Amino acid sequence: MAVLTLLATLVNDPSLQVSKNWNDMFGTVLNFMVFIFEFFTFVYMAYVGGFFIDQQRQEFKTYRKLGMSRFAIAIIGFCKTFIIQILAWIIGMVVAVILQKFMGMLLVYLMRLRIDFVFFISLPTFIRMVYVGLYSSLILSVINGFRSFWITRVNVKKKRFQLSWFTKSLLGVIGLIFFIIGIILTVQIFSSVQDTQSIDNSIVMAVIVMFLYLFGTYFIFKGFLPLCLQILDKLKLFSYNGTNLFSFKYLRGRLIKNTSIIWFVTELSAMAVALLVFCYAGYQMIYQNYQGTYPFELASTSNKAPQIQKELDKKHTHVRAKYHSNVKWTVSEIWDYSQQKYIPRLVALMPYSEYSDMPNKVISRNPTITSNEFLEIRYNLTSLSPNYRSTTHAIKIKDAPEIQRRSVGSFFPYGTQMFSGFLMIVPDSYYQNVKGEVHETFYGWDVKGSDKLSSKFMKKLTKKDNHYVIRVNVGSSLDKSSLTKITSWGREDIQSNDYVQDTHARQASTKHLVTQATGFFLFIVAIFSIALLIALGSLLTLKVMLRDDYEWRQLQTLKKIGVTNDELKQIVRRETSFLFGISIIFTLIQSFVVVGVLNLSVNQSAFIPFLLIGTAYIVLYGLTGFLTFIMSWRGVRQKIQSSSN
Repeated sequence: MAVLTLLATLVNDPSLQVSKNWNDMFGTVLNFMVFIFEFFTFVYMAYVGGFFIDQQRQEFKTYRKLGMSRFAIAIIGFCKTFIIQILAWIIGMVVAVILQKFMGMLLVYLMRLRIDFVFFISLPTFIRMVYVGLYSSLILSVINGFRSFWITRVNVKKKRFQLSWFTKSLLGVIGLIFFIIGIILTVQIFSSVQDTQSIDNSIVMAVIVMFLYLFGTYFIFKGFLPLCLQILDKLKLFSYNGTNLFSFKYLRGRLIKNTSIIWFVTELSAMAVALLVFCYAGYQMIYQNYQGTYPFELASTSNKAPQIQKELDKKHTHVRAKYHSNVKWTVSEIWDYSQQKYIPRLVALMPYSEYSDMPNKVISRNPTITSNEFLEIRYNLTSLSPNYRSTTHAIKIKDAPEIQRRSVGSFFPYGTQMFSGFLMIVPDSYYQNVKGEVHETFYGWDVKGSDKLSSKFMKKLTKKDNHYVIRVNVGSSLDKSSLTKITSWGREDIQSNDYVQDTHARQASTKHLVTQATGFFLFIVAIFSIALLIALGSLLTLKVMLRDDYEWRQLQTLKKIGVTNDELKQIVRRETSFLFGISIIFTLIQSFVVVGVLNLSVNQSAFIPFLLIGTAYIVLYGLTGFLTFIMSWRGVRQKIQSSSN
């Protein structure tokens, strides 16, 4: 409720609205997230409301035995729920008011906005929260009123449909098979992507995989887990390892009753963890792509370099280093995996000596090669790209030997925006022997701080810009193909084998857009997922507390037949460990698989985010489980002692 109110207050905050860097898209997304949070808040409170009524089941039944009508009991359930819901909304809104300044400053920091976030709650936002709280409280109170009415009905013996142990075991085995098939199909997704058609098939397969995991885990929890506990019971394994036989039967019964909540928490937790990994890894991916497009603050071709250098000197810009590299363009033939044949393509060649003189931040992103080796630099090296690391087929260069063995990289010197086609880093001797039909020299400026170039100068630079086009004239063979440099052209003249060469690239022109967009979505996804994980952890705690209220007398019975306090404590500890441990294990497994299906393991970029977020998740739920065990055992012990006295 507090997070929902926080998001709602940010929608109309004046300090964000007046910022020139806050666009309408951010406000639209924020409004949509408020709607999503309203839905999840209602579902969560409906689920918790069921615990609240179940906790009073015996109390309502006592009222009924004393002569109170079922309608009156329903009114009591309605009133209690309504009062608690309203109090919860008030407390949530107060917490939102307290945290609003901090959360707003966090959003501003992540988006790198140079504004002073102002504490503000608009009247429309307040009215909206009041209406949402009032209507949701009424609906949930009516639901709980019906629940109260239903649980006080006269018990009628009905024949309940119960699955046999054989059927449960069969369902569990089916669930395990579903889960294993899901893993096999996930591996197949990565190994079978070779063309556009197979990519489409892989997307369909990914949807099938998600359903396999969803139903597979449910069948495992409902069938295979009870089967394992039944086998342990038959083998008396726990009986001879510190757990009394009767104690184990009690523990098994409690775990079986909790399988639905374990499955529910596991699936939503896996979604939350996967979203966090997706957001964090996506942020890293966007940042890496940005760095790949703009490794220097300024880059240009030879015809624009004098103008830029003159303006930098005029503005007294602090240039830490300046780089330049010669490039030759020629015609090549590379293997097209979709068409299964060689196709003519533009290729740029750069000598190894000039590549090795580039700053470490550029060359360290690519595989290390020696002066006698070749490096092929391609665009978009993702796991969805066909054979994205394959070097099986040779590259044919016009009037030069074929390139058989090579390494593959993706970080272009001077940025991807400055390159048309793909790039080969070749030995100096190889470079000298290639004629090259178009020659160019790239320049890059490593600037400390701002480049200080005015918008007026950039407009002037762009206005006088003379981008040129390199056209590949495809002949009957590679030797008969050629290049043509076209300096006078229009957009309508562009053909399929034309490559437009940009003459300059400036990092500052897009830096603020990347920073703001990634920071905004990082804030939204993180606050949503973290709030969801905390809420789901509290559901497990509530479930344990509710079971303690119901079944502490069974523990008292075990104590009367000779079970010691240490053994009772062990029962509570093992139940809590199973409850949280199973959820943690299956959450990490499924979230890791979902991360793979969502193609976040590009260049192993998702491994570190998953490791960090997975570790934080284990710590969070491990601490929640430990505190749950402390509270559960303390409550059970006090009830047993007070009953004995």
